[in-house]
Amino acid sequence: MNHPLIDRLAADDRVRLFSSLQDAGQSPYYRTMHSSSGATSNVQGVDRIMLGSNNYLGLANHPQVIEATTEAVRRFGSASTGSRLLNGTMSLHEELEAEIADWFGTEDALCFSTGYQTNLGTLAALVGGRDAVVIDEFAHASLRDGLRMARTSVHPFRHNDLSALEEALVAARGESPDQILVVVDSLYSMEGSLAPLTGVADLAREFGAALMVDEAHAMGLYGPTRRGRVDETGTVDAVDVTMASFSKSSASCGGFITGSAELVTGLRVTARPMIFSTSSVPAATASSLASIRLMRTDEGARRTDAVRRNSILLRTELRGKGIECDSGLPDDSWSPIVPVPVGDDLRAAHTWNLLLEAGVYTGVAVHPAVPAAGAILRLCVTADHTEEQLVGAAVSIAHALAATRLDAAS
Repeated sequence: MNHPLIDRLAADDRVRLFSSLQDAGQSPYYRTMHSSSGATSNVQGVDRIMLGSNNYLGLANHPQVIEATTEAVRRFGSASTGSRLLNGTMSLHEELEAEIADWFGTEDALCFSTGYQTNLGTLAALVGGRDAVVIDEFAHASLRDGLRMARTSVHPFRHNDLSALEEALVAARGESPDQILVVVDSLYSMEGSLAPLTGVADLAREFGAALMVDEAHAMGLYGPTRRGRVDETGTVDAVDVTMASFSKSSASCGGFITGSAELVTGLRVTARPMIFSTSSVPAATASSLASIRLMRTDEGARRTDAVRRNSILLRTELRGKGIECDSGLPDDSWSPIVPVPVGDDLRAAHTWNLLLEAGVYTGVAVHPAVPAAGAILRLCVTADHTEEQLVGAAVSIAHALAATRLDAAS
């Protein structure tokens, strides 16, 4: 018999929804993968078109990445066996950090074992109870959790709304904090929307606030050097803290902060999720390094162009079938994340299952990952998807949405 503390979990709405779907064999979550993640993946023993992966550049199976990973395991073994602070810093970590700093043109960089830890540790180290943080309401959960850990004053503002950002900055300044920090994602993970970084940077500067940008989903995809949206928008000099992840375009695991020498040195000795966690293992570190080196080449540029073309193709096919999927993107912009609004959580799960049966795997996001009654199918394109695959997936999505619409009406 469980303690009431444990039984209390069953009363959570998220747990009830998950359990009911799981019991019916209809849950979109924790499905078993039997292959690597590519344009297709073996899900539950069947090969399906993979539209649910963040492997945007298709580097998870690249021969150079696989070879670098294998060689690192041969040389360093399977584990790092300690924290970065003690015995866990390998020459591979230092090589990766030097590569990042060179690419971003910053004084230094610092790698963490996961992207989540990167945001958690950085924010908890940077701000405290006498500061104020202004953050987009749709920013990564790891950013919001980092602010809880920091126990600082938090002022969320409406997603991508510069007027709301200004109002939040006014409210934050009214508290007379020691410092103000503005935090945004550059490319939002659920909506696929892009932050208005020029306007955000201008307002941060006007209020004397520091600016942190999470480039987790944008790195490798935007800008003349493919460093991300900060690079593309020309706001490099306005950003004090840049974060990015190794688990998206660089097809590995981990995250990093890049910036001034003072920032990185400070985090090395104050970011608790790094100090008290075992460092990134050799395989992950080597694959991150190999992927970033590939991103900086002409092949990286070609792969980025392929992602852009596939994003435009899938959106065009969906819109041609009357399916909304623009996520508020400006006409001259694109995103590898294509959200398809569904609305009701149960309808989203039903639609997802119909697509799985049709040979298409997508992401599905329900509350609290998205607003209540705002469930979406989260589609992600990669450089390796073919036109035939994307056109066929769009047809399947249209059929599944029509079927669940009829079911809901009957």
